[in-house]
Amino acid sequence: MPSSPSEPPPFPGAGDDDTASSSSTPVKVPAKRMPPPLPNLQGAAAEVRSLERHVCPECGGKGEWDPGKKELVCPYCGNRFERVGPPPPSTAIEEHDLDEMLAKLGIKGSTVDTGTRRVQCTNCHAVLVRSAETMAQHCDFCGSPELLDYTEVGSPIQPESVLPAGISKETAYHSLKDFLSARWFAPNDLKKRNMIDRINRVYLPYWTFDSNAECQWSADSGEYYYVDVDDTDAQGRRTTRREQRIRWTPVSGHVSTWFDDILVSGSQGLDVELLKKIEPFPTKDLVPYDTRYVSGWQVEHYQVPLLQAAQMGFGTMEALLREMCGREVPGDTYRNLRIDPEYSNKTFKHILAPIWLLAYQYRNKTWQGAVNAVTGNTHARFPLSPWKIAMVTVLSLIVLFVILHALGSR
Repeated sequence: MPSSPSEPPPFPGAGDDDTASSSSTPVKVPAKRMPPPLPNLQGAAAEVRSLERHVCPECGGKGEWDPGKKELVCPYCGNRFERVGPPPPSTAIEEHDLDEMLAKLGIKGSTVDTGTRRVQCTNCHAVLVRSAETMAQHCDFCGSPELLDYTEVGSPIQPESVLPAGISKETAYHSLKDFLSARWFAPNDLKKRNMIDRINRVYLPYWTFDSNAECQWSADSGEYYYVDVDDTDAQGRRTTRREQRIRWTPVSGHVSTWFDDILVSGSQGLDVELLKKIEPFPTKDLVPYDTRYVSGWQVEHYQVPLLQAAQMGFGTMEALLREMCGREVPGDTYRNLRIDPEYSNKTFKHILAPIWLLAYQYRNKTWQGAVNAVTGNTHARFPLSPWKIAMVTVLSLIVLFVILHALGSR
């Protein structure tokens, strides 16, 4: 893998200022020597080096994306800079034809890499064993942010767009603390814990699916009507009561619609229900994939293959179509709803979306919380205080006893 040039071409906006610079002077970058070959490794797919990207022009450290400052920040000297090196290719975010891609991928469209790979850090040259689920994280030895090249590791589908994180770690931490503090049944000692060091920054892989949908439907439409029915009460007296009945009529119709950016998570390491609580992600704010946005963050490689994700995405579309068709059925109620959807212009994207992830231990059990690093939506799993549950139970029994006693004394 070729080394980065010591004096990369200038890029407007590099430096400490928030505004773009018109200077044409190249930014001086400390020269880096080429790392030695990986020792005693077999198999090209397992022999990769982390990318050398976004070197601080002041001290040579690796810059990390700071969502609060919305620029790269060196974790060693604190220098803020836009970029060192050429900008990424200026390409539009493309929607890919789903059927064509599945045919092209073959078996790779329904499988994922579950092995491990050895990665050499370009900063300290340490060789590390990394799971196939991870495309970026910090080096265990020097702390430098590692970022792998999707092409080099043989990823069949690479992310072409990303949602830049905009919520800082401090904001995410206070949002999680506020969330837990508002839960009365959460233990009080948990609410007082300082857990900021348990928060990790992660870019999750997502799939998005689009499609036209034409859907024929049929059902039995029901209209309520009422009849008087003779009856006998507990004392044997004849009475008349009003009874609701339904008149059923077969009906049919058609629904046309367009689905845009149906989201399906490509991660399997996070509680699905927790993730749904902090969605959606604003896919209209996607930008072309750029390594500066993920520098210093953990980046997951998708573990849900395209075919499985497509089945989930179109399952979501079918559920939405069923709701839409149900609303089209005339009358007061319906039964036996049958739908026959046909999809066309099926496309997809592979994107990266950022979250702040909290994982903490409480009484030997792991709990998770998450903050959407774009919108700030927050949710967390938390234990219930047994003392508070017992107190509410006792109070409820006391109130019930008082009510029953008052009714019995009348």
